[in-house]
Amino acid sequence: MVKTPTLNLPTTPPREDTLTQRKFDKGVIDIVDESDLPEGALKQADNWWLEEAGTPSLRPGVGWYGAEVPNGEPIEGGGFFTTSTFASHIVVVAGGVIYRSTDEGANWEACTGATFTTGHAVGVEQANNYLYLFNGWDYMVRYDGTTTLVTYTSISAPTGNTPTATGLAGTAIYTYRYRVAAVNEVGSSIASTAVTKTVDRERSAFDDSNYLTFTWSAVTGAKFYDIYVGQTAGEEAFIARIEGQASVTYVDRLNAPEQTQILAPTTNSTQGLRVGDVALIGSRLYATQDRDNPFRVWIGAGGRLIGQFGTGGIDSTYVDLQKGSQYRPIISRDFKDRTGQPVATIWCDSNDGRGCVWQGSLDSLASGADVILIPNFYKLPGSRGTNAPFSVVNVLNDFVYYNSQAIYNIGSRADFLNLLSTDETSGNIRNSVRSINPAASNQIAAYYYEAKIYISVPYNSDENNSTIIFDTERKAWLPRAFTIGFSRFFQYTDSSAGRHLLAWKPGDNRLSEISADIKGDYGEAFRADLITGLNHVNPRDRFQFMWCTEGEVEFAEPQGQIDIELSAITRESGYKPVATRSIIPTTSMSQWTNSMWTTHVWTEISDSGGGFAETSMKRYFRVQKDINAYQYRITVEDINGQCTIRTLQIKGTPTQGGKPRLWELQVTSQT
Repeated sequence: MVKTPTLNLPTTPPREDTLTQRKFDKGVIDIVDESDLPEGALKQADNWWLEEAGTPSLRPGVGWYGAEVPNGEPIEGGGFFTTSTFASHIVVVAGGVIYRSTDEGANWEACTGATFTTGHAVGVEQANNYLYLFNGWDYMVRYDGTTTLVTYTSISAPTGNTPTATGLAGTAIYTYRYRVAAVNEVGSSIASTAVTKTVDRERSAFDDSNYLTFTWSAVTGAKFYDIYVGQTAGEEAFIARIEGQASVTYVDRLNAPEQTQILAPTTNSTQGLRVGDVALIGSRLYATQDRDNPFRVWIGAGGRLIGQFGTGGIDSTYVDLQKGSQYRPIISRDFKDRTGQPVATIWCDSNDGRGCVWQGSLDSLASGADVILIPNFYKLPGSRGTNAPFSVVNVLNDFVYYNSQAIYNIGSRADFLNLLSTDETSGNIRNSVRSINPAASNQIAAYYYEAKIYISVPYNSDENNSTIIFDTERKAWLPRAFTIGFSRFFQYTDSSAGRHLLAWKPGDNRLSEISADIKGDYGEAFRADLITGLNHVNPRDRFQFMWCTEGEVEFAEPQGQIDIELSAITRESGYKPVATRSIIPTTSMSQWTNSMWTTHVWTEISDSGGGFAETSMKRYFRVQKDINAYQYRITVEDINGQCTIRTLQIKGTPTQGGKPRLWELQVTSQT
C-alpha cells in the first residue's frame, strides 16, 4: 500500500494587513536614507508644514502688503514705530531714503534730514520715544513720528590748559598727563591733547592742601566734560565727569581713583555711533558692530539720559571684549544667566566660524559724588557665536541662532543645574544646513511667530531663497517650508488691531505679508511637494513582500487639485511608480503611468475653487502589485489648493513567493 504524503498547506488564507501613516510629527529628516526613516518622518516637504498632532498641511500664502516705495529701490531695512498715543507707523529704508507710512503702507512719505549709504542692511530699535536707525556704516539717526529725522551735531574737543599746583612744593618727580573730552547727548569728542604737570608726590597722596587745578575751553553743545589722567601717553584713564557746558574747571584732590579700563577716547562719537546693532536691554541701549571700534560693546545711559553713549563710565560706559583677538561682538540681547538673573548677552563672530557668547552686567563703584559703572563680562565656556546677527531669535526661554557649523540653541537644561548649555538643534536637517552658502550666511534672518521659527537662508545662493520652519510644539524641522526667502521679518498691528507678519524679499521695493488668508504666492500657485519615507511592508523582515491590493488616502477640508503618486519596490521591476491619481473635491480623475518619478507630468485639471466640497475626503485606488516597500508623494499645484493629510495607507496580504532572483548573490570563481 502506497502512503499518500502529507502536504503542509495553510488551513486559513493570509490575513489582510493595513499599513497606515497618520502623522508626521518628526518633520523632515535629511541625514537618514529614505529607506530607513523612523515612523512619523518625511523625506521632503516643500511648501508644507505641520498642524494639529503632526498632520501635514499646505503652508500659508504670501502676498504684497501696501504700495511700492516711491523711488522703486530695494528695501534694506524697516520695522514699526509706536507713537505716544500707541498708533503704529511703518518705517522702511530703500535706496538710502527713510520712508514712513501712517496708513498700513498704502502711502509712503519720505523723511528728510538724513540718508543712508546703500548696500548696508539697516536695523531699527525703539527707545525713549525714538526709533533708532543704524546700518554699521553711517551715523545712526532717529525717527520721532514726524517726517523730519533727528540727527546729532558733532562737537569738537576742548583745549586743555596746563594745570596749576596748590601745595605740592617738594621735589617734582611725578609727571601727570591731563586730558578732557566734551560729551553731548549721544557720545564724546576725541580727548584733548594732553597737558602735563610734574609734582612731588603720587595722586594717591593728594589732599585738601596739595592738589592740582585743571581748566579747559568751553565747547558749544557740550552737556558734560570727562576728565582723564595718567602718567603714560595713551593710557590716560577716566577719573571724573563735570556737568554743564560752562563748567570748565576740575580740582584734582584725588576725589576719584583712575578707572584703568576706561581710557581717553580716540574717536569722536558726538555725531552718533556708526554701529550695526542697537538693542534695548533692561533700561539701557547696548550697541555693537562699531565701524570704528570692532571689539567694543557700547552700554548706554539709563533714565533721563537713555540713548547717551559717552565713554566716561558715569551713566554710560563700554567694554572691549578680547581686544585684538579674532572675536568681534555683533549682536546683544536681553537674556538670563545660569541662575535665571537678567543679563546682557553678546554674540561674537570669528574668522574660524566658531565665534563665542559673552554675558555680563554692570557693577557700580562710588567715586566722590559720582557712581562709576564697571562692566563685568565673562565668556561662556564651550559656547558658539554667529556671523548672522539677524538669525538670533528669542524663543521663550531660549535663543536660537545660526552658526557656520549648525543652528544652535542656548538656554537652561533640566539636567544641568545653574548652567547655560549651547546645543546643536538642527541635527535632523544637517545636510540642508550644509547647503547654506557660507559667503552669504550673514544675511540669514529669523523670526518667532505662533510657535514656529521662520529662518530664511541662502541654499547654494548669494541671497536668501528658502525659509526653514522649526515647529517648536512638535520639535520638527521643515527645511523648505517656503521655497522663497526673505531678508527680514517683523510683526505689525494695524489700526483695527489686526496682526500681520510682514517681511520683504531680497531686491523687493514693497513689503510682503505671510498669511493663511492668502492664496498662493503673489496671485500665482506654488508647488507643494511632500514625500514620505520608503516604508517596508514588514519592518521586522525587510525582505518580506506583500500583495498590495489598494492604496487609500484621506484629506481634511480639501480644495483644488491634489495629485497622488504611490511608488514601490516591486518584485518584477524594482523601485518604480505603481499608481498615480489626480483628484479634486467632488470629482475623482484617474491616470496610470509608466513614467519615471522625476519625469512624470501630472494630469492638468483646473478647478475654480470655493468652499470645502468635503470635510473629510476619503479615496482609494487599485494597485495589484507584489511589493516590498512603498512611498507616497502628494503634490498640490493649484492656486486654490488646500488640504490637510489625515491618512496615507495601503492594504494587502503577505506573500510567500520568495525573494527576487536579482537579489541573490552569485558565487564568484577564485583562482
